[in-house]
Amino acid sequence: MIVDDEPSVRESFKMILKIKDYEVETFPDGPTAIASLQKDKFDMAFVDYKLPGMDGLEVLKKIKEIDSNMEVCIVTAYATETSHANAITLGALEYLRKPFLMEEIYELVERGLRKRRQKGVKKEDSDNQEIGNIH
Repeated sequence: MIVDDEPSVRESFKMILKIKDYEVETFPDGPTAIASLQKDKFDMAFVDYKLPGMDGLEVLKKIKEIDSNMEVCIVTAYATETSHANAITLGALEYLRKPFLMEEIYELVERGLRKRRQKGVKKEDSDNQEIGNIH
């Protein structure tokens, strides 16, 4: 899940992630992304910090309310120590500064999926069920 109000940023993320065959859905704002999350499952989200109406931290909070195991990276061109600390405190996997490198995105996706898989292992181990693949 990519949430950014700039079409070029959404398209960049989509192209970068498609190279590694990740399924990607993009959203121009928080409410649209949250509405989709209530219907569909996502493993991970990259959310712009500055969004119209509902900012990235609000989107992060809503995502965590819906799926506490979903990994979220806050992406920003306006980094401050306070917003970084707030994002991490609210459960963000990482706080990524724009411009970013493709390698940074791949590393974050791999780390996020690994972390999500580990959470699933703990939960499913207690249920003695096998673990499925993460897409």
